[in-house]
Amino acid sequence: MAAAARMSSSAAMALVDERMSTEGTGLPYGLSNNLLGWILFGVYGLIWALYYFVYTCALEEDKESGLSL
Repeated sequence: MAAAARMSSSAAMALVDERMSTEGTGLPYGLSNNLLGWILFGVYGLIWALYYFVYTCALEEDKESGLSL
């Protein structure tokens, strides 16, 4: 009975190699390379900066904007 338990529990311990990518390795967001994290951070920052720029430009009202009553 103990031998059967030992045999079935060893199946859960899998070898993680390059072919398995990052599935089940515990890496955050599946990032296997630090460069990918910086790219993700840079794209997020770029989108946020563009949104902030457009938002602040939209706040500047002029007499022809039609936003004020």
